[in-house]
Amino acid sequence: MESRARFVRSFVWAALAMSVFFIGEFLLEWWHAGSPGMDKVSWVAKNNAKLVDILSPMARAYNNVLAMLIATIGLAIPLTANMHTPKLIDMFLRDRTNQIMLGLIAFGAAHVLWAAWMVGPDFAPMWTIRLAVFGAMVGWAALIPYFFYVVRFLDPSTILERLHKDTLNAVKGALNGSIPVEKAQDIVHERMHQTGTIILKSIDRADRSVALEGIWGCKVLLEQYGQLKSQLPAAWFQVDRGDFIGASQEALSIINDERNWFELRVMTQMYLAYQNALAKSTDAIPAISDATRVVASQAAARGDVEAFVVAQRFFHNYLREAIKRKDVHALYDLFYQYRQLGSELTDKPDLLRGVGKRFRGYAEQAAGVGIAFATQIAGFDLGWLTLEATKRNSAAADQLLTEVLSFSHGNPQQPLTLLVKAKFILGSGLLERGHAAQAQRVADDLKDLPVAVIAKICDELVEQNERAFWEVTDRQVNFEWLSAEHRAFLPKFAELSSLRDEAR
Repeated sequence: MESRARFVRSFVWAALAMSVFFIGEFLLEWWHAGSPGMDKVSWVAKNNAKLVDILSPMARAYNNVLAMLIATIGLAIPLTANMHTPKLIDMFLRDRTNQIMLGLIAFGAAHVLWAAWMVGPDFAPMWTIRLAVFGAMVGWAALIPYFFYVVRFLDPSTILERLHKDTLNAVKGALNGSIPVEKAQDIVHERMHQTGTIILKSIDRADRSVALEGIWGCKVLLEQYGQLKSQLPAAWFQVDRGDFIGASQEALSIINDERNWFELRVMTQMYLAYQNALAKSTDAIPAISDATRVVASQAAARGDVEAFVVAQRFFHNYLREAIKRKDVHALYDLFYQYRQLGSELTDKPDLLRGVGKRFRGYAEQAAGVGIAFATQIAGFDLGWLTLEATKRNSAAADQLLTEVLSFSHGNPQQPLTLLVKAKFILGSGLLERGHAAQAQRVADDLKDLPVAVIAKICDELVEQNERAFWEVTDRQVNFEWLSAEHRAFLPKFAELSSLRDEAR
């Protein structure tokens, strides 16, 4: 682990620096004194009281260091645990470096007292005294690096890293048989609850960097798990009510059949973070939707349809929450990520058809609660996805086109202008790619529009040459901007038979 490696490196350098300095100092003094023999240097059998004089302040120093460490830990750990996760105390006590350092300081303090007690009127336990002196030097060399280690240990990024590693180790333990499956499952549940708690508390405190690290860490964990999943024993995929409290028996049966409890557990933490972010940290929403898209895409790429479906369901949960809150910004981002996911599924038409169907369904739900703009955003995104599927000769392209055309562009006299433009862009794009029959379907869908509306929309799209939107947005690209090659087909689309009669 990085923090532990830093501690070891710092300790080695501190010990080396001290050793070089102290040995050099001794050699300089020894040379300056005329290189006396050991009988001149040693206090053995001459003044044993001197040895006790050395050990006594050493013992006090040890006690002060031990008190300082305990006071620091006693204050810092509970305070940090209250901010992030109460389980931090358990994590701290289980850490091997902490165990070794606290044990070393306590042992050194006791050993110095023992050495001082052993010194007698005519008895000098020199090896014990040497061990005490050099042990104290090692302890002091390690002290500053250890304080830095403790501070890094309390960093939420380090805590998340440890939770991630513990979770992955539990999976690997179940895989190789070193950890019983049920115990490994319990570790995963506990560590993911802790991870979710840290993310939620970070969002509550507007600690955005930690929240984003936690979200992306969940994505990375699912990616690593996906590489191991096929090797895990069958027992790993079976859970009970204790693992998913509140889930119905039917839900548990589905989870066990689909073998996706791990993905469900991890992505639940992301969903809870998403719900919290809607109200408190909107910049976390793109990170959550992007991470979910990557998880779904990777699952589809490795043929894990069950894992893909879980990620897709959470996408739908995000959309529903955004619609409930009438959060246009969230829908704007989610539709973009959903279309990106669809573009990665062009070689999987069944999955792509499902994306198109849900695209339309949630756009209609948004329109039903008064978010008409969401339908227009969805029109652009689903139209873009249709063109992408057509370009790649996907078997789902016709179904996606049907979904786009199912969007109503409203009253012909006062239509939803952006949605009409989205269909115009789609139709002209199909013409550009040589799909005249499909372009005709789009033209037929627009035949109820007046000539003036058609002319105006065509002219506005032809004249739009500003690629970047005039305000700062997540996407930044202007919906209405088209390449010069694409724009050349706009007039041709307007002249298709279903529109030409009215145009004349």
